[in-house]
Amino acid sequence: MATVTAFQAKTRFGELLDRVSRGEEIIITRHEKPVARLIPEGRPSLRQVREAVSDLQALRQGMAKRRGFKPLTDKEIRAAIKEGRP
Repeated sequence: MATVTAFQAKTRFGELLDRVSRGEEIIITRHEKPVARLIPEGRPSLRQVREAVSDLQALRQGMAKRRGFKPLTDKEIRAAIKEGRP
């Protein structure tokens, strides 16, 4: 993730847009403090990510209440990933 000053962003905006369109994320700073972020369009928003995490937490809690539920261990998850199973 690149960082540029507000002045650099102003003078090189077209170049920054090209970089962002290729998937790069750029932080814009003012007085050495982050004030804005340029990200490619179409990525999930922070609100969408938080909603997804909340939904997954609720699902996990619901599953934990089921009788006989046993969560997968880290070892089992790694083995499934290694085998190519989602």
